[in-house]
Amino acid sequence: MVLQMPAALALRQADAFDASALAELRAAGLIELGLLDPLAADAFLPRARHEYWTLLREDRLAAWMLQAGGRAAGCACVVFFDRLPYPQTSLHAELAGVYVAGPYRRQGIARELVTEALAAARARGVRKIVLHPTDRTRELYRSFGFSESGQMRMS
Repeated sequence: MVLQMPAALALRQADAFDASALAELRAAGLIELGLLDPLAADAFLPRARHEYWTLLREDRLAAWMLQAGGRAAGCACVVFFDRLPYPQTSLHAELAGVYVAGPYRRQGIARELVTEALAAARARGVRKIVLHPTDRTRELYRSFGFSESGQMRMS
């Protein structure tokens, strides 16, 4: 399905100069998830901007953004990393930072952003793509073919 977007909305690939907008979207998403205190956002943003800038400049991150009226209103990111050697490739990816601002939700935009981010990962020939869904997003990711795995993690 190709989403027909109003003229005021556009999807585009992010570059290093979008680090600030991506950091602000990340902060908004983390605040919504209860993982960032709104009062701590101002302290978080400079580090987040720097990390996005570095990841994008080092080509370890591919990100797609929703532009609404010239402002960033959503994104989906793929972070690339190497694991131990495998026969074909050691490159892996994590789909992360998927966020769409409230007024633009339930219109298929997150699906389009994720589609683009996954295409970027596949174009690099990654061995595996992982993600950490919320209960609210689990069905969306299942529709892309993601399944529950036996991974364990230490927090």
